[in-house]
Amino acid sequence: MNEPASERASVYQPALDRLRARLADHSFDEVVRRSGAQRLDDARIGLRCVGRDYVVSYPDGIVLDADGAPAQISTAILLLLYLLESTGRNLEGEWVSFEQLPGGAGYMGSFRARVIGPVLQAFGSDPAALARAAEALDGEPLALGDVAVRLPALPRVPMAYILWGGDAEFAASASVVFDASVEGYLDAEAVTVLAELATRRLVDPARPVQPKE
Repeated sequence: MNEPASERASVYQPALDRLRARLADHSFDEVVRRSGAQRLDDARIGLRCVGRDYVVSYPDGIVLDADGAPAQISTAILLLLYLLESTGRNLEGEWVSFEQLPGGAGYMGSFRARVIGPVLQAFGSDPAALARAAEALDGEPLALGDVAVRLPALPRVPMAYILWGGDAEFAASASVVFDASVEGYLDAEAVTVLAELATRRLVDPARPVQPKE
């Protein structure tokens, strides 16, 4: 039986508290500069993540959604990690697969189940629907595969979905890739969380994104 959302959230609360405490040890200006976030004022950072806007207060690290409500705890953790780990590394303009990322091979099973599988289930029989869904998340078309879209998942972390439709002979297939600079912003585990968030918003925009199991 699945745990209630409140119980799942409590498991991650200590991690969130630690990240909030770490934010206070970082320079506000440096956090904004390295992450490419928006400086709203001297105590608030604006972040757009997979088509939605968030506000992070400084120095206490409270993460709110666009309506002013507390963000889902998994999203809050992800955004604080991004702010804390960003190096300011420039985009490299080269797409790399998840398994090419440092540590990516160890999370590949989870990545396939949480990211690739849902994309194929939702769009494998209708690749054009991927492009339509991506428009609501600031997505732009790419000339790759049968259909491909680029999503600005975080200010300096673009990702792309590439889909090849199936036919009578071959099953549909999909790939999710990242700019090679992503390792300067998030580790493989956090990239998995980000990609799952993006996938859920593509597949079912009306469904709330629950904290990871």
